[in-house]
Amino acid sequence: MTSLALSRCARATTLSMTVLVLPLSGHAAEAPQHLRLGYDVYVGGLKMGRMTLETEIKGEDYRVTVAAEAGDMLARLIKWSYTAEADGHFGGVNGVAPRHFHSLRTLRDKSWDATLSYAAPYGTRDTAVTFTQTPPPSPDDATAVPADQRPGTVDLLSAAVAISRHAEGGDCASRLPVYDGRRRYDVLMESRPRRHIEKSDYTVFDGDAIGCHVAILPVAGFQPAGRGSQNFWTAAPDGKPRGFDLWIGRPVAGGPVVPVRLEAGELFFTHVIGHLAQVDVLPPSP
Repeated sequence: MTSLALSRCARATTLSMTVLVLPLSGHAAEAPQHLRLGYDVYVGGLKMGRMTLETEIKGEDYRVTVAAEAGDMLARLIKWSYTAEADGHFGGVNGVAPRHFHSLRTLRDKSWDATLSYAAPYGTRDTAVTFTQTPPPSPDDATAVPADQRPGTVDLLSAAVAISRHAEGGDCASRLPVYDGRRRYDVLMESRPRRHIEKSDYTVFDGDAIGCHVAILPVAGFQPAGRGSQNFWTAAPDGKPRGFDLWIGRPVAGGPVVPVRLEAGELFFTHVIGHLAQVDVLPPSP
């Protein structure tokens, strides 16, 4: 696998994890509202690295940050990292009304600094979305998603906040429109059977978990997959949406449910597994 393929696999795995890697806000006053979660990602049995996510709920406002970088073995082949943050409030037509999203991706000696800004009124079907990037996107990338398909969408992290709220009752079914600055797609959630996960050297979780299937439905900006390509962010040759299975559970008594395991078999013809490896309850920020 080339370094470029490894980078694409790393980025797709990281973004796949963020689709539902956020805890629910919780309705009980005593429920933790500020958590740090650590996920170890394995590709073909080899540890790719650690993704850390921190989320905080204050009333009807949310803030979430995610950071990922290559593990020791992968870092010898590529210098890659990804960070992102989003904030907004609950409500609106999608269940969340994002205000701002920012990401920074690095690969070797290059970096891409991207921002999505949302105009008031927030959370409506007509909410305008502005995308900027340094360096600027190519003309093809800049026009890959028509302007009339961007209003009313949410960023991927905010979509995860909205989707996760549906899962506390044991039903994953939901659908969210996402625009990430390059592609327009819907994140579709469907319920799957529960399973019991035992604590091990890989995971800190021990208990029953709700099963979910996450599918990415392309709308605009997806290139056709090349011959023999399994790039997660391309349109599959058979037209089927790419996706992965996810299990969510409650690792902290009285706390929210969070993703505890991810399995995907559609990334470069190899199996990807993500384990919940760390859970920290943090004090509220000032």
